[in-house]
Amino acid sequence: MQDKTCLIGIDLGSSSIKTALFDVEGHALGESCKDNHPYQPEAGIAEYDADAMVARTTECIRDLLDTSSVKGRQVAGLCLDGMISGTVGADAQGDATTPYTTPLDMRFARQLNFVTDHHQETIRRLTGSGMAVIGPKIKWMRDDFPEAFARTEKFLTAVGYVAMKLAGQTPADAFIDFTYLWTTGLSDTLRYTWSEDLCRALDVPVDKLPAIVKPTDIVGKISAETARASGLSQGTPIVAGAGDQSAGFVGAGLTRKGRMADVAGTYPILALCTDRFEPDLTHQSIEIFPSPVPGLFNPCSIINGGGLTHHWFKETFGPSDANEAERTDGGLSAYEVLDERASGLPPGSDKLLFNPHLGGRMCPVRTNMKGAWFGFTWTHRREHFYRAVLESIAYDHNLAWRKMQGLYPDFSPKEFVVIGGGGKSALWNQIKADVLGVPCATCRRQDLSTLGDVIIAGCALGIYDDLADTAEKFVDRAKRYEPDPRRHEAYQRYTDLYHNMLATIDALYDELAKVESE
Repeated sequence: MQDKTCLIGIDLGSSSIKTALFDVEGHALGESCKDNHPYQPEAGIAEYDADAMVARTTECIRDLLDTSSVKGRQVAGLCLDGMISGTVGADAQGDATTPYTTPLDMRFARQLNFVTDHHQETIRRLTGSGMAVIGPKIKWMRDDFPEAFARTEKFLTAVGYVAMKLAGQTPADAFIDFTYLWTTGLSDTLRYTWSEDLCRALDVPVDKLPAIVKPTDIVGKISAETARASGLSQGTPIVAGAGDQSAGFVGAGLTRKGRMADVAGTYPILALCTDRFEPDLTHQSIEIFPSPVPGLFNPCSIINGGGLTHHWFKETFGPSDANEAERTDGGLSAYEVLDERASGLPPGSDKLLFNPHLGGRMCPVRTNMKGAWFGFTWTHRREHFYRAVLESIAYDHNLAWRKMQGLYPDFSPKEFVVIGGGGKSALWNQIKADVLGVPCATCRRQDLSTLGDVIIAGCALGIYDDLADTAEKFVDRAKRYEPDPRRHEAYQRYTDLYHNMLATIDALYDELAKVESE
């Protein structure tokens, strides 16, 4: 190719690290991906090796350049997004003092429950969210790993740690961009600052927290060592970027008020875009992400590991579907076979309900909650259970949508755009449109985080003038699903039943948690 300007987006995801190369017109020129699953020796433990994430990121960049015709000198800059609700400690030299852990690792449940029980209202009022994770994680490390805590200079996000290493920096240059603030439990989000009151209440030293920056800030440059390993030019700018979901919102055009999105990924999310910071003090279940666009906010509802449940069902109960998929001439996936089987079932899966909160509920926080099927009989087949899994995510979104309408009564979206791998499922898209009563639109590109990264990077480097305008230009819709009025009406009753099921069995999970394992 000709010597043209390119940008790299890097997504530090919960199961993989993805890099993508784009030209400045938003055309993808190449991709590279490496595994990034956590170490999970037993239930409730999930650790990421922060240095392994750095190495895999460097390998991805090298692969990306090697498999394309792009030279390192043509890359004007790179931008990272990553897992939001997690932290890793680094000592004064920049070496990791702890693994990187997220809510998948629930060993901090005692600290999380303490913080939730004692400071929920103040945290929600100031941060916009009751899902405080980073603050309780730091408390857990202080309580259970005091030596590592004492050696820790700064607690960083995954992006903060990887960017520091790529630039050859130390924690003296540590940063966190403001899209992460909602999940810290430590911020005054509306002012994009740390809250001294919350830090004092959670007993977290402010001097162990990184500087807060804008997503479009340049936070470092590629070091000589990283340049040799990756193929990039030394001095290539590194842009702060955003949390993975926030970067995806940019890639999907959720950058103007009045828009709505559904993230069909590891953590299913229903999100709005508004210019109002309106903490959910009544239901305590809607979280507010600061948008990468200053002054805008993304009220959200999140399901912990809902996408993992989708995968778990296929792996545990769908071997025969996988075998059938292999026998098809069209190269179907096991998911597509399951979709085809489930598509002929009526709304509600013949009165079968599923609780998708296998790893605990996040909105509102219920750490003891687990999964359940309710109402099954001898007549229910595998496809009933599968469809019930899909419908449960939509029911949870619908409960959140009802609460959002109470907080933002003038909010009336024309559609919601689906982001993530689950957007490939026509059945799931139609179910969500029917349950919510809002048209669903898909994008031609499911993985939108890296596209959001390069839009942010281009704005930081002066290639693009406006983040929202550029996102609007690059959005590429593929298909639209209209809600069916009769199915929508039927699904409202099932949403009510789903809500009652969760409320009824909630106390049982607390009792189950008290049972000691033999």
